[in-house]
Amino acid sequence: MPHRVLANSIPTALRVLKKARDQYLLTTNPAERAITAEQFAGLDPVNPPAPALPSFLNRFLKETGEVDIAVGEQGTATDAFSAARKRAAMFVSHFHQVYDLGVAREVYAAAGRSYYGRSISDTTIPDPGDDDDLADALDAIIKGETDRQTAEGAAFVAMSNPSAAQVVAVRTAFNTARNPKKLALEKTDREREEASVMLPEALERCKDIYDTVEYFYRKDTNDSSRRQKCERWGVAYAFDPNEPATPPANPPAPDNPPAPNP
Repeated sequence: MPHRVLANSIPTALRVLKKARDQYLLTTNPAERAITAEQFAGLDPVNPPAPALPSFLNRFLKETGEVDIAVGEQGTATDAFSAARKRAAMFVSHFHQVYDLGVAREVYAAAGRSYYGRSISDTTIPDPGDDDDLADALDAIIKGETDRQTAEGAAFVAMSNPSAAQVVAVRTAFNTARNPKKLALEKTDREREEASVMLPEALERCKDIYDTVEYFYRKDTNDSSRRQKCERWGVAYAFDPNEPATPPANPPAPDNPPAPNP
């Protein structure tokens, strides 16, 4: 036997509330409206004049719409940051690779690795894990190049391809893109929290609509017909596993088959 499926999330709650709203507006005969005027007042798409509040559904749509906008902005900021992060990680890797090649050619001293946060004998290229590790690696290169210059004095040979100045530029781009990404993520979290505050009331309104609609059509003895009518108002049904689909509301009589298509 099919059973009704209550809304349990923001998307499913919005589906129920919007379907009930739209069906109410389509039903011009008040006697055929399966929900009450009071219930529709919480779904009314027309905002009342100030200082009255918009309907619950309009406020709920506003909050959920702000979540969608925030997610879009977060995606844009994340894409920009991902590109900056990828470039920064490449520069960190290339800096250490080039320095190690210089050590092999005796251009740089192996001891100089210590200025960049590596052990003297470490030939493994640093692989920054998270964003904080990468930021630290960039800072270590920039500070390390200055410290090495101070320590080596006249014997100092500056790194190139990339230079410390190039790493500074990459770090600036990394930090510039990182901050909007963090702010966008915080905004998305905040908007989701504000929408979630309204969810319990939305779910309660959905359940109330279910109860009212099913009671309205309680005298329809044809199960399939009754469910179809209720579904127009947002009530959702599901079949149990391995249960056959619902037969049509008005199946053709065995001795009166439908006419073939011309």
